[in-house]
Amino acid sequence: MSRTDSQVAEAVGQQRGSAHIMVVDDDPIFRNVTRTYLEAIGHTVVEAADGVEGLKALNSSVPDVVLCDLAMPLLNGIEFVEEVGLEYPDLPLIVISATGDMSDIAKALRFGVKDFLSKPIRDYQHLEHSIGKVLDDNSMDVGEKDFIDRWFRLGEMESDDEKELQWHLKFLEENPNAARELLNALLPEKDSRQGVWHCSYRLLQSADCMPLVFDYTWLMSGQLAFYLVDPSSSESGGIASTLLVRALFDDYVRRLHHNVVDLKQLADNVEKGLNCSSYARSVEAIFGVADLTEGTLSILPAGLNCRWESNDANYNISGAKRLGEGCIGNFMTKELSIDEDSKLTLSKVGTTNFCWDIKSGRLNQ
Repeated sequence: MSRTDSQVAEAVGQQRGSAHIMVVDDDPIFRNVTRTYLEAIGHTVVEAADGVEGLKALNSSVPDVVLCDLAMPLLNGIEFVEEVGLEYPDLPLIVISATGDMSDIAKALRFGVKDFLSKPIRDYQHLEHSIGKVLDDNSMDVGEKDFIDRWFRLGEMESDDEKELQWHLKFLEENPNAARELLNALLPEKDSRQGVWHCSYRLLQSADCMPLVFDYTWLMSGQLAFYLVDPSSSESGGIASTLLVRALFDDYVRRLHHNVVDLKQLADNVEKGLNCSSYARSVEAIFGVADLTEGTLSILPAGLNCRWESNDANYNISGAKRLGEGCIGNFMTKELSIDEDSKLTLSKVGTTNFCWDIKSGRLNQ
């Protein structure tokens, strides 16, 4: 590290408090360079050569933040991140990796990674900025740490952060293959069970268009919440909108605790989030929630048409206003009965065919 770099590091270190940082990486040169820089700005550092060693070190002392690679022997980065997320849910992680595999990046983000930096790090001030931001977020009150609260204060975001986010979104818009790989990696497991309930989906799509993004989550309130977004429904900004929908949906669900989903409130929160972004655009989407205790389904369409089929009746569900254009004014179809042959289908000729089955084992008894 040059004298100029050391002086800059010391100046930055004086602006922030000291933190205890763990560096988990199988490259000893990277660990040494990173440790030297972080210690120069006042932090204390502990090293681990792989994920197994990192987990053992966590048993002795939990740091303020963890930096880790994805490509490591014994316990790889994804496995390490997953284990840390389960055992230490409040411990922030920053991934620093040379991987270009969008599916790995998406998996890491799904497990709660706070930031992702690419190797090699050409300017270590970027790493210090990332660590400082993560520590600042982690020191907030619980309510202030929520993504929605922070996103709605986007106007206060530092210009460097906004430029970096815009660069990533622009890269995805200009590189459709990378965007398709990332969006496909966000899709959940095709089959899932919760108690007696089982759901599965099938999705066939043209390789020439952006994939339909579908996600769902089982809730402690006895509900199953889900959404579908079609990023190709917007000529520009569809990818940014889809990624924001995912983040805002996940945050809304996380804040529910044991409360029930309010579809209008959910859609309103997502629309407000989209309106805070200068690069997101209105898109076609659907929000829905299944009440597993009552065996019913409610759907709020947002420009994306679908069909609900059951033994009782078939319903064509549509809403003219897209997500981002006041979709909460669309008619919400409530309390559709779920039976042994229930399914939600969506089809766009030549591009997309989607079918989601949901049923309970009790229905067959």
